[in-house]
Amino acid sequence: MRGILLSAAGLLLCCVAPDLRALVVEDFQLDSSTLEERIDLYHPSTGAYLGSERTWFGADGRRLRLEVTDAQGAVTLLFIVRHDERGRESEAIYFESDPEPDREVFTYSDDGLRKTTTYYYDPGVAADRTESELDGRGREIRKQYFRADGSQYGEEDVLWNADGTQLGWDFRYLGRDGGASFRFRYEAIDPRGGWSRRIRSRDGVPERVEVRTRITASAESITVTPVPFAPDAVSSGRSETSPSFSWDGTVMVFARYGDDWETKDPHIAYLEDGAWRVERLADIGPVYNLAISPDGQTVIYAIASVGARTLHRIRRTARGWSPPQDLTAAFGLVGAYPCLTDDGDLFLFSAEGAAGAGIYAAARDGDGFAPPRPVFVRDDAPFDGYTADDGRSLLVTRCFDEACLSGPKNGIWEISLDDPDDPKERKLPNLPYAWGAQPVESLGLFVFTDGEDILAIPLLVARLNW
Repeated sequence: MRGILLSAAGLLLCCVAPDLRALVVEDFQLDSSTLEERIDLYHPSTGAYLGSERTWFGADGRRLRLEVTDAQGAVTLLFIVRHDERGRESEAIYFESDPEPDREVFTYSDDGLRKTTTYYYDPGVAADRTESELDGRGREIRKQYFRADGSQYGEEDVLWNADGTQLGWDFRYLGRDGGASFRFRYEAIDPRGGWSRRIRSRDGVPERVEVRTRITASAESITVTPVPFAPDAVSSGRSETSPSFSWDGTVMVFARYGDDWETKDPHIAYLEDGAWRVERLADIGPVYNLAISPDGQTVIYAIASVGARTLHRIRRTARGWSPPQDLTAAFGLVGAYPCLTDDGDLFLFSAEGAAGAGIYAAARDGDGFAPPRPVFVRDDAPFDGYTADDGRSLLVTRCFDEACLSGPKNGIWEISLDDPDDPKERKLPNLPYAWGAQPVESLGLFVFTDGEDILAIPLLVARLNW
């Protein structure tokens, strides 16, 4: 059984040494000029969310704080920087797993082209150090690593692109046979303002996808940059839409289309051995949209028929998929944007329902469905209802104007149906105008479509202020 559809996500620093950490954070004050650079990390093949790296900069560009979190939002590194009278980084304290902070001290050569980082793991006791050669812009271009006894154990070349973004780095252990060097490279994709999305590879093997969002402290909400879901496998650069996942996130269906929005090719994808395997779904189609049941055993799809959109069903069998069943002919179900609950009830959008355009639910009745009843019908014709808790709450897409662009009203709404006679409605912040919205717990993602691409943002971010 899946969990509650929407729940608060507390981004706590950690359970260890809360008082000391709290004092450090309290001492770090943001103002309206502070810039946050958030880099969300994703698995290059599965698309799963891996965590984030968030850095805060002052108005003068000085780095103030770094926070690294895991996929669950727990902080694994908290790094606070102090500066000297010339604005250079002079000292840093940081928390990892140890309840007490570690310390780094930065010193510089007279010409400013060499920076020495000395590590203090015990108070007052200098340990390892790193010698960094800097270029005229203050960037590290070469690093040498030394143990506490002064012996050198490694060296590194840091590489930069002509536009000032980092290309990567080459690290080499000294005096070690085999596996003594590593090459990391960044490949920027769709660069805007430097870069917005890039792939980091180690020795030519993609390691993670990084997506950057810049946010000021005065921003009223956080709208992070979305990432195409499972690039190359699912998101192919063509037009994909209608994402729908099984409850465990290992099976999904989606549709691809060309020039005709109403005739799409249905596809199914399986998460196997850390990657998605995609194939065309059964011998059906073209479809208007589709959805898979929570257990991955049933697919409901809509066809854009003349005069109305009809609904159909296929089921998994020992040999593949059953022949299609016409649910419109069998049970009078007319509509699109289907969604099946754990209990087998069917939610759908009907443009010409008895109560008006909106979300209807057809309760499971044996092997079929009871007549649909209105669930959430409004003048703006809310559509694409998704539920993960058997209809107690819905995610729906709403558009109040002809443009249907992201804005204060248009977008994804949560509808609470605890009192069916008085549904509670609220717009979800931090999200663009989209549809096909579905939280995928196992991947840590909030997945949706903008009509052209299947996109994702971290589920933790999507849930902020829910």
